[in-house]
Amino acid sequence: MISPMFAGFLAPFLAILWFSSSGATSPSGAALAPAADTPNPWFTLGRYDRTMTRAEFEEALRLYDPFHGLAAYMEIDDAGVTLYPSPTDHRVPQFHLDFASDPATAKAAPLLYRTPEQFRALRRPETKPLAGLRIAIDPGHIGGEWGQVEDRSIYYFGIGRIQEGDMNLITAGLLKQRLAALGAEVSPPRHDAQPVTSVRPEQLREEAVETMIQMRPELAGLPPERQRAEIETMPSRIELMTHLLFERKYEFLARGSKIRQEFNPDLTVVLYINATPSSGRGHLVGVNQNIFFVDGAFAAAEVAIDDERQRLFYKVLDRVSPVEYEVAARIAEAFKRTTGLGPVEYGDSPTTRLIDPDNFYVVARNLGANRQYDGPVVTTEPFFMNNRTTAERLAAGDYEGERLFDGHSYPSIFREYADCVVQGLLESYGGVQPPAPEPKMAANPAPAPPATTPE
Repeated sequence: MISPMFAGFLAPFLAILWFSSSGATSPSGAALAPAADTPNPWFTLGRYDRTMTRAEFEEALRLYDPFHGLAAYMEIDDAGVTLYPSPTDHRVPQFHLDFASDPATAKAAPLLYRTPEQFRALRRPETKPLAGLRIAIDPGHIGGEWGQVEDRSIYYFGIGRIQEGDMNLITAGLLKQRLAALGAEVSPPRHDAQPVTSVRPEQLREEAVETMIQMRPELAGLPPERQRAEIETMPSRIELMTHLLFERKYEFLARGSKIRQEFNPDLTVVLYINATPSSGRGHLVGVNQNIFFVDGAFAAAEVAIDDERQRLFYKVLDRVSPVEYEVAARIAEAFKRTTGLGPVEYGDSPTTRLIDPDNFYVVARNLGANRQYDGPVVTTEPFFMNNRTTAERLAAGDYEGERLFDGHSYPSIFREYADCVVQGLLESYGGVQPPAPEPKMAANPAPAPPATTPE
């Protein structure tokens, strides 16, 4: 788990995880996983020709490329924008998009999802306000035997071991039940504590070594055998890199591909639980806060990666940002009313951007799921897992009614989580008015340390 400031420092490293996203191979030469469901993912963006004016494109790009890493890769005028695979070599274009001359003559964008406004306009039974809404629920991380491999298995003294992947599965199951009862069609990419990808860390040693060589520019002038020899002196770091590639590259690719091929959602909700940087050491804290992510704020080093650059363009042209923010803000408000917790104040940081300067609960950030999954994606990351009360509630599991923790009466944290997401979706897509606010005082409020994130 990485704080936003530290993530800014690590942005080149995280981007390098994707440097071979066009499909890595095993030592035998067999492909491990494709980066996308077509040999040339840029080709699929041609369907967006003349659906957007230059002004609309540049306005949308501000959220996704706030650090201006894309400028060197493109040439733009009122007629269109041309992308090149290199910031210095503009001889052979990689992709060209024609702009509409004005909004009145623009073609309708070929969106495969329905916006909240479009869905609210449909006739639905009063008892099923979400009837027909297609929602993918992704329980973040994996859990089970993979908890320690993905570094999401923490022992808290006096409380016990908590694995985030297992916790997210419980929330996802409750959320699916509640949404289905309201008429929604729900499909999670995973149902148990097993990875979706068929790739395993032990298959990734070669890619891990190559990735680590790429991360060490001082090795560039050495012969390949010397480069490898330097990296081979760090076997524990090689093993860690195989774990990072496994979860933060191949698992995201596999889940995104499964959602894309098996279920065409109006929205994907990715479930996580936040924590402070000291959580990995089993340190419990008093502070507790909420944060919600939409896609955007690609770092310059991330834009330099072909796959990430393509996904940035797709998200801009697919016009997901207004939908993501509307839904995320509704969900965030539901959590605020229910929990009384304040936001993690990322604001405009080296890795994040505010969408609304008055709403610190929702920020744009280039996270793996938000980037790789098609259509609108909202990542929910409420609570600090290493807040003592939160940890005790997580360890208690799901239950009916309420129980006492730290002198306060609480429902199951998993039901509270699911109910807040449902309320936000009802307000966004069902046109349901929010209830009158009755905030609960947060236990042990304190100034917030830097929070962590899924990437």
